[in-house]
Amino acid sequence: MKDRERLTCWIHHSMAVTGGYLGVYALLTRADLFGNAQTCNLIYIITGLFGHDFTGVFLRIVGACIFFAGIALTVVLSKKTSCNLQYFSFTVNCITVLALGFLPSDINQVIGLYPFFFATAVQWNSFPGAYGFASSTIFSTNNLRQVANAATEYWITHEERQKQKAIFFAGTIVCYHAGVAFSVLAYRWFGIPSVWLCYVPLLISAVLLTMDRRLIRSPQPVVCK
Repeated sequence: MKDRERLTCWIHHSMAVTGGYLGVYALLTRADLFGNAQTCNLIYIITGLFGHDFTGVFLRIVGACIFFAGIALTVVLSKKTSCNLQYFSFTVNCITVLALGFLPSDINQVIGLYPFFFATAVQWNSFPGAYGFASSTIFSTNNLRQVANAATEYWITHEERQKQKAIFFAGTIVCYHAGVAFSVLAYRWFGIPSVWLCYVPLLISAVLLTMDRRLIRSPQPVVCK
């Protein structure tokens, strides 16, 4: 069981690398717009209304609906089908990465975020955390908050669970920003097609997911009493 928990943690951290890679790629290619979350998009809907940019408002509402649909789809799949959400999210990411490399640089910036909105929404619900901790692989704010909370609690109480929590969330942050650094360097070298180098962390995740599947299917050892 501990092996499975550890492997789940590795899978989570590997997907955080992909989350960081795609997050900064969206910023670099879509006029500093973040495609992994909806906070800015929803804010710009309101500012667009006050600025009478109704076309922009419409495009952003569509984007919010796409993000909503990605979240809703994972719920439907988990409740109504036997679909493995992690495999599904991995497949969506692979298709998204392939498609992003072909999007022209002059496409409408909001429309250019649509693939990010869907893929990251699916990833958020498909890789929710490890060790019983809820953690996002597509952005860092809550992970940083959790590190601060857990580290402070461990300093006060010396509870081992809080130490484990702080290490887990810190690891997620490190992996996320390793993906950010890789993406920045790749974009400097290759521009728009650099998104295809995201297949490197995705390949690592594929190996880990395969290991996890084999671990689930392997027979449990018989303990003689």
